[in-house]
Amino acid sequence: MVWIFVLPIIGLIIAILLNKIFPKAQFSGRDVLPFFLIAACSLITLNKNLPSFLPYGFLLYFVLAIGVSLKAAIINKNISLGKTIRELWDYLDLCSIFWYFGLLIFMVIY
Repeated sequence: MVWIFVLPIIGLIIAILLNKIFPKAQFSGRDVLPFFLIAACSLITLNKNLPSFLPYGFLLYFVLAIGVSLKAAIINKNISLGKTIRELWDYLDLCSIFWYFGLLIFMVIY
């Protein structure tokens, strides 16, 4: 139960450290958050006896979306592959944050 709250805090600490160590990098520290938040979401689903494949299904969907965008970028040569992957990863950041807080609220209510 404690790991549900500790994992995102560890992710935030690592994100802050990455921003301090690499201030001018092309990536930001928040890019590591989905790894910690998806694991925390998995712990929430296990705690509530919900199907535990939900967070990993979301991650699989995201990986498949990257694959489709890679194929589209290769076929249509005028689409920037790096920019597409960056936008998809930003989407994963945002979705994993919303998913974590949504499951946290769900855990408290039920």
